[in-house]
Amino acid sequence: MFSITTPFKKQKKQKQAQVKPQVQYVGCMRNSRTPKDFFKLLSQACAHYDLTLVYFSPKDVDMDRGTANGKVLVNDEWIKREVDIPRFIDVSNFCYKHRTIMNYLGQVSTLSSERIGSKSKLYKAIKESGSFDHLIIPYITTDSPKEVFEFLFQHQEVILKPKIGKKGEHIYKLTFIDTNEFKVSYETNEQIIDREELISFFTELVTKKKYICQRYIHSYDNNHNPFDCRIRLEKNLEGKWEIAINLVRISSNQKVVSNVAQGGYVSELESFLKVNYPENWETIQNEIIQVGEGLPLHIEKVTGKTLNSLGIDIGIDQDGKPYLFEANTAPGVDYALGEIAMIKSGYYYFMMNRAMHNKNAI
Repeated sequence: MFSITTPFKKQKKQKQAQVKPQVQYVGCMRNSRTPKDFFKLLSQACAHYDLTLVYFSPKDVDMDRGTANGKVLVNDEWIKREVDIPRFIDVSNFCYKHRTIMNYLGQVSTLSSERIGSKSKLYKAIKESGSFDHLIIPYITTDSPKEVFEFLFQHQEVILKPKIGKKGEHIYKLTFIDTNEFKVSYETNEQIIDREELISFFTELVTKKKYICQRYIHSYDNNHNPFDCRIRLEKNLEGKWEIAINLVRISSNQKVVSNVAQGGYVSELESFLKVNYPENWETIQNEIIQVGEGLPLHIEKVTGKTLNSLGIDIGIDQDGKPYLFEANTAPGVDYALGEIAMIKSGYYYFMMNRAMHNKNAI
């Protein structure tokens, strides 16, 4: 005689014996220990791929234990959690100042991005490559006031910006008026100074650290506000570059650069070009699209570095000719947050699969 409850008892034991799938942690490392709002969105996008985002800083890495004391999003709240070093870590380039930690992580994990060096090195590499070299603005890199003087006399208007800088800070515009009169513009301020004052200004500024001195490009809209076109890119689910958004950043009160963080607004690319370049807006738009489609791969090629995020800033002169203002390998996430989160999380999935494949192949 048998009991009809036996199969159910066995089934219950089998269910208890089941092992929960291992959590797949993907790392996101920034210098700040406090995640910005964007990372909540990114964490939710990662969940679509069954990935758990762990956010941490270089200071949270424990090399002795092989762990990171990071934060994970649970019920829309960040909670602390110690995890093994993830197989893949999305790294901000600003983290590389922690050299010992970064060298360690490079040995035990796959990192998203590598440093490509200074602006001047990138400009030189593109210029010498023969491709996209038409985008490079004439420039010098110097800590010599005399060289800045000579360059200013040659081009009449120049931009001085730090060799290594961020967010449009410490950028000056110099204008030659006559042999003893010059105009210095910075943020919202302008000042007329004489030759002796300019020499003192150069000595104070450029001898402390190297500056890039570029010919000034008149990238202004019809209201004489400086602007640039930002091409915001991420690598996607297939490991290929994808444009998240093309937009135009217009300054409402800046004298030198289109720093929206210091006052300004943004516009959709096509509508902006139609208003400000009515005769050739389609040609300009196509050129900008071509830059977005080709320049990221070219930058990786000429620098020999692997990247995953880019913000390419393009200026347009009065004739409609585009110029490269900047190629930022640690761009912000001020716009198109949803698009960036979805593209970026797809790339995390791609890289985690590749890391797993490489581990199994060993």
